Amino acid sequence: MDVIATVNISNGNFGDWLEFFKSYEILRHKFVENEIITQISSSKAEVSFTIVDFDGLTDLSSSQLLRDGEDRLGISVEIKEKTE
Repeated sequence: MDVIATVNISNGNFGDWLEFFKSYEILRHKFVENEIITQISSSKAEVSFTIVDFDGLTDLSSSQLLRDGEDRLGISVEIKEKTE
């Protein structure tokens, strides 16, 4: 499934989020491929990717590691299926 995640950062900036996002890249790439990161503004990014293991990605997304980082940076994510 091809999706686009819109990431809003309320307690940091794009650079802070990107550093956090890259910190779990090896784990994430077990579940997604064709990842493209686009900076929209200093507090917003979009990530498009293909989910290859939905259950694995769901488990990763609810892990303590991600919850702690997202809470620290005030991250909210909206995911929608790519229609192109």
